[in-house]
Amino acid sequence: MNDARRFLRTTPSTFIKAMGALLVLFNLLAVVAALWVLVLSRRHYVERAESATQNLAQVLEDNVEDTLQRIDLAIQSIQDEAHHDPRGQRLGALIQAQFRRAGILTSLQVADPEGAIVHAAPASAMAEVAGQPFFLRLKEAPEAGLVVSRPVRGHDGTWAIILARRLERADGGFQGVIFATLPTEQLARTMSRLDVGRWGSVSLRGEDLSLLARYPDFAGQQQMTGDTRITGTYLEAVRSDRATLQFTENSVLDGLRRTYTLRRAEQPRFYILVGLAQREYLHVWRHQVAFAIAAVLGLASLTLALGWQARASWIRQMADQERLAAQEARYRLLAENATDVIWSMDLEGRLTYISPSILWQRGWTPEEFLALSPEDRALYRKGSEVFRERMEKAHQLPPGSQPFEHDLLQATVKDKDGREIQVEAQWRLVWGVDGSLLGFQGVTRDITARKRMELERERLIQSLTQALADVKQLSGMLPICSSCKKVRDDHGYWSQIETYLSEHTEATFTHGVCPDCAQRFREEIKARRNQGG
Repeated sequence: MNDARRFLRTTPSTFIKAMGALLVLFNLLAVVAALWVLVLSRRHYVERAESATQNLAQVLEDNVEDTLQRIDLAIQSIQDEAHHDPRGQRLGALIQAQFRRAGILTSLQVADPEGAIVHAAPASAMAEVAGQPFFLRLKEAPEAGLVVSRPVRGHDGTWAIILARRLERADGGFQGVIFATLPTEQLARTMSRLDVGRWGSVSLRGEDLSLLARYPDFAGQQQMTGDTRITGTYLEAVRSDRATLQFTENSVLDGLRRTYTLRRAEQPRFYILVGLAQREYLHVWRHQVAFAIAAVLGLASLTLALGWQARASWIRQMADQERLAAQEARYRLLAENATDVIWSMDLEGRLTYISPSILWQRGWTPEEFLALSPEDRALYRKGSEVFRERMEKAHQLPPGSQPFEHDLLQATVKDKDGREIQVEAQWRLVWGVDGSLLGFQGVTRDITARKRMELERERLIQSLTQALADVKQLSGMLPICSSCKKVRDDHGYWSQIETYLSEHTEATFTHGVCPDCAQRFREEIKARRNQGG
């Protein structure tokens, strides 16, 4: 007993610790799983952003190359015409036509070997270009091909780039240049068609890394156009030999962290940088993080609540076991000292238990009563037949049903001395956890005294009923004269009310005079005397 009590005292602590460790391990696994899923999800969104920037950079490269190629074709057509028409008789008209056909140029001009403009569209665009870098380069390098200048600022303050080719004489000598002026605004307009979100960015740099255009605009962009300064991973990407490179870093212009794709185009060489802001393409992922945090916290709260409930349930179970043991002892004591007989029976009709109160009720000890044959110890006459009928019916009932629980069976039986007593039996079916029928339980009560009192009560009720039947009753409406107060009987005769009541009730009458009538009689007698005198 002491060892069992010590086990009950120490087990809750061990159980709670083990359960707490399991809950902590489970929550840690949930956190690790959530982190792993979030890491994979973030990687997926980053990969999607990298793929998107790469596709956008490719699209922009195709658009810019197409724009530059169309301008270069216009320049080459003028170059061919100048080669076939040295005098330039048709050159001016061709320049005007190509200028109008391009539609995006600020000007299209031809300069002689000294840099003076000889043809221009529009005519007001004529200017001196002898000292321009692109002019000097084409003059000194016959193999230069198409030259794209750094951004130059016009008289109206707008930025533009110049695309130029060399004009040569028949002997290969320098004859001048053909150049087109493309405003950087056109490049920015092309970049604006790319969907980079609200916080994304697109920039275009020339061969010398000078900033040609950027979308969207930023404060100080006009001052930074043409700037060649780049730093960090951007610079390392430019210096690499790869045509395409992806990286993620914070922008030096606005501080936003973006995922970039740097793409280098050739002939002419320029650099495209397309970036998507993490605050946009990870927006859904951040919601997933918030949801995961809420889910993990909810799971932790749920497991904590379940653990606490399991702890409380386990402690209650231990307490219930202790109370059950105490109640079992108490109920056994009650069963052994109760006046009603408590019994149980197996499926074959054999008694398996009888309470000690059988001695008080029928005179046998429990051992003697269990040794009797079923016919001798039947709780009531014809008990064996009734039990067999009920046992056969019980085997056909669905599990858990109790058709006999409220069926009270009354009978007359004999005790050990042969004296007849009145008993009342109530019994119920015993079902197992698996739904199988295990046996029967019942309670038998001695109701001899109660039956005797019921008989006496019945006799008393009969006596009272007979007495009430002999009592005359008067009920209903009585026709009575409003003047003389006579009552009409059922035969239509008028009788004095005293006579009618005496005939229909047990009442008798004596006559007297009330004070009011007595006073009235005295006044009448006095009045008569006065009249006689």
